[in-house]
Amino acid sequence: MSATTGLFTNTILVPREAGQVPMLQTIGATGQSRKKRPHNKSRRGCVACKRRRVKCDERVPCASCVKRKIDCLAPYRQHAIAPSLSIPFGAHLPMGMAPQISLLHLELFHHWDKETRPTLAFAQIWPVVMQRAFHEDFIMSAILSVAAMHLSSLCPQSTKYSHASIQLMANTIQVFRKSLSLPFTRDNCEALMGTALLINYMSWFDLGFLDGESLDLAQDQLFLLSPGIVQVWFQAIPVFVEEESIFTHIIHRNPRLSIDETLVERGEDPARFVELFMQMWDDPRYATCGGAETEAPVLGHTSYAWRLLLGLQAELSCRSSLPCTSDLKSGGNDEKNKLRHINDAVTRITTNYTSVNKLGSPHTAASDSARSAFENIMRRLSPLLCCADLKVALDRADDPRLMPEEVDIEQLLYGFPILCCGPFAKYLIKKDSRALVLLFHFYRAARILLSPKRCWWASTRGCVMEELILKELKARQLDMPLCDK
Repeated sequence: MSATTGLFTNTILVPREAGQVPMLQTIGATGQSRKKRPHNKSRRGCVACKRRRVKCDERVPCASCVKRKIDCLAPYRQHAIAPSLSIPFGAHLPMGMAPQISLLHLELFHHWDKETRPTLAFAQIWPVVMQRAFHEDFIMSAILSVAAMHLSSLCPQSTKYSHASIQLMANTIQVFRKSLSLPFTRDNCEALMGTALLINYMSWFDLGFLDGESLDLAQDQLFLLSPGIVQVWFQAIPVFVEEESIFTHIIHRNPRLSIDETLVERGEDPARFVELFMQMWDDPRYATCGGAETEAPVLGHTSYAWRLLLGLQAELSCRSSLPCTSDLKSGGNDEKNKLRHINDAVTRITTNYTSVNKLGSPHTAASDSARSAFENIMRRLSPLLCCADLKVALDRADDPRLMPEEVDIEQLLYGFPILCCGPFAKYLIKKDSRALVLLFHFYRAARILLSPKRCWWASTRGCVMEELILKELKARQLDMPLCDK
């Protein structure tokens, strides 16, 4: 349990300029020691200077904001949680004195129920999560924060929704972190897992790590927070199975297998892009980095989560226990037996890897290699690339033939960053060219396959990241396996 708690301990919410979405940031995400800056720090600097990490002269407006011609906003109050964590609050009252409910909260909850909830994957779990929200403060804060982000995307001219998401996310992180230290039970398990899924949506929506046209993947929380979600999921599965939770529907449903089945019916090979990308991995021209030259170590948390994923994959593969679409229709005892197999597998895996600091056994060394991790991730991405190419071809030919279900594509795209921990993480941090090529095609597939209106949480990121990564790769004079638009 301490492994998951530690992973979220250094997560903070960084306020940004008026009208913009707050940025999640993990302190010390690269596992490197932080050097103390030699200059005197500005303690009461404005929001813009704090976001840009530059010294503010603390005037109103400050010289930096005047020069950049932007609004100069006073800093939010800081509420110390621990030496390594501080959470900003927009209110000028201590947290305990702040109103428990407001008209804005009611507006956000109404919007969540009527507008936001239908846009999220795993539709069957959210009614249950909503009920848990009346008993757990962190899940209610997460729900309202996501609703505020949705409204900020619909009403970008209004600043009240982005400000509300800052306050609500601050409370979510604080209470969620404390709750992770408690045993997982039926009373809190669904709320904890629901919050972790909502944090992933927030990470999708947040582009605060981009400063102008700068591409700093070491600050992109969409990938850096994924190990925490994996660990919460592994701790929650035994409780879900034991209590027959609605979350077992997520365990049953495997969108990648459903997509593979549909592609095979159409005569497509879902893995046809894997070999092409592995040839690129072995090409010396692509073994270039745009980040620090120093070796970035694989983080303990992300390596641990990666071993959990590989362990579950191996267990299910050995027992042929992954549910197929046709099997699920039989229901009854067959589904229960598969859940027991998964539960037993999770118990064995988490017993073998009881600690973040426990080293993998020698036989897992090859699986933990960077090349093996890249190939593993490409096998998960290849079906999505097939779907993207197929959709482009069908749209051009005005062909209504069978495509994989949109819900399966959406779930696989949403969850893909969660599966990209492990050795691949350090290549993302270093902006390795091979990692950038993979990300370019991932975001290209997201842009092509996801509806901008329904998938508001991904639409802006898909377009922006595709453009920025393409620009970076062109600057390195690199070709891409797939770049025909």
